[in-house]
Amino acid sequence: MKEYNQKDLLMIWLDSFYGLEYHKKMSFLQKLQGSKGIKATVEENKEFITKSFGETVYNTVLSSANNEYVNFVLNRLNDKGVRAITLDNPIYPESLKHVDCPPLVLYVKGNVELLDGKKFGVVGSRKSLAISHKLAEDYVKNLCEYGFTLVTGIAVGIDETVIRTCLKNNGKCISVIAGGFDSVSNKKLFDDLIKTGLAVSEYPPEVAPLPYFFPVRNRIIAGLSDGVLIVNGGKKSGTIYTAEFAMEYGKDVFVIPYTPNVESGEGNNQLIKSGANLTDSFDDIIEFYGIEKKQEEVLELSDIERSIIEILKEGNVHTDKICSALNKQIFEITPILSALEIKGVIVKSGFNTYTKI
Repeated sequence: MKEYNQKDLLMIWLDSFYGLEYHKKMSFLQKLQGSKGIKATVEENKEFITKSFGETVYNTVLSSANNEYVNFVLNRLNDKGVRAITLDNPIYPESLKHVDCPPLVLYVKGNVELLDGKKFGVVGSRKSLAISHKLAEDYVKNLCEYGFTLVTGIAVGIDETVIRTCLKNNGKCISVIAGGFDSVSNKKLFDDLIKTGLAVSEYPPEVAPLPYFFPVRNRIIAGLSDGVLIVNGGKKSGTIYTAEFAMEYGKDVFVIPYTPNVESGEGNNQLIKSGANLTDSFDDIIEFYGIEKKQEEVLELSDIERSIIEILKEGNVHTDKICSALNKQIFEITPILSALEIKGVIVKSGFNTYTKI
């Protein structure tokens, strides 16, 4: 508790009334700042509070304007291993202060040092094609290698792929949660993340997420990030909200293009038409930022592996066609296809078809 000063305590106390609308909290904050203590300041501003928000609100905050309640809030956070970073705290990210309705308090678990340094958002849809997951893995591996901290959500789909790939490659990851930490659905992934990464929420731990929390949460992903990669998204998906927030905040937005009639990529193509940066290779990102490219290891391939890759340049190709083209049996080709998947050269697209990355 010693890490919180008087102004921090006021903000944490005020934010504990999570049923109170944001603009009301900010109005309270402007009126209640002072050295008299919370209760004395509330009593002094009774007329303002009652007139602006009603007597019920006044009675609620007055009954909680005491050290016992403040200690209850702080102990509850401490027991759950949650740290509160207020808008006035020096480590509160400067970029986040410029988003719509910057959170009065950030509730965090994990490595808070990740809030500093270069950060890159990577987001995509819950329901995604295998090729989208593979593309996300490739971009994340490279972003980790070049020292970026990844920012994403924690939903199943691309968010989960981003986190798992980042952790697997000893990268740094921030996950922004839509709701309190007590309601995280993928608890195992959450626990793995906070061992080395950071979880962030604008809600106290006990607040269960409501549907509108998710698109609103995306402004924080955009606000924290210097740039954002849109892996895939439908025209009205939450992913597209993230891109729109990022563009509104002047962030660099990179979008992977998709072929027509791929529903989970329609939003991507629309963003590119609207002026977002098209990317079909990680090189686009490092060139954009003027980062010197690292020397790549030469991937060794056998003659038959090269032949398969040539065949897959046509697009999605069924294993039967690959076997026919090479005059091989399926049992001869299957292990080679698996080896190429492991090497990150191809991806299985479903129904025994494969695509070159």
